[in-house]
Amino acid sequence: MLAFGFTLSALSMYGLVHLLGSTLFGEMDGTGTKLAAALVMLGCMVIDSGLFGLSTPMWRRQTPRDHFYRFGPVRGALLWGLDTGLVVTTFRVTSLSWAALGVTLLGLVPWWAGLAYALGFTVPSFAMVAIVPPSKDPVEIPEPTWLMDWLMNREKLVKRMALGLLTAAFAGVVTSAFLG
Repeated sequence: MLAFGFTLSALSMYGLVHLLGSTLFGEMDGTGTKLAAALVMLGCMVIDSGLFGLSTPMWRRQTPRDHFYRFGPVRGALLWGLDTGLVVTTFRVTSLSWAALGVTLLGLVPWWAGLAYALGFTVPSFAMVAIVPPSKDPVEIPEPTWLMDWLMNREKLVKRMALGLLTAAFAGVVTSAFLG
């Protein structure tokens, strides 16, 4: 239910952003759209570079964990997925989410790009639960929470990789704007 809620929410958010963008920017020519997208990506790159002490825009809130206790595991997981899939409602490590919404708003990617966003969350989550072996430590919780700790310890590496991905996308959009 978590994956279902996340996917439904992500598709809805990207769909709404795309619809809003087609209303606001539908008449913008291809080069102008690409340069505007490049500007959005450049802003995200500056934020993620850490050069000016800026941090990724976010609400700095965690999805309420009491959903599971108040609504039960099935409805709680659905609500958690619906909340986290909205893209902008919880903590973000990088500005990639904002860049993706920006290029969706400008119409450079279709509304169903939200599916790629959802798969980027749900597939690793599924793998973490279904494939990753549980911890063998008798004191630790047997669920693969050790993997989350392992990933969190690599936050700087993830941020650098995300900045590299954003830089490559930026270069591609700029090149496309000038080469047609």
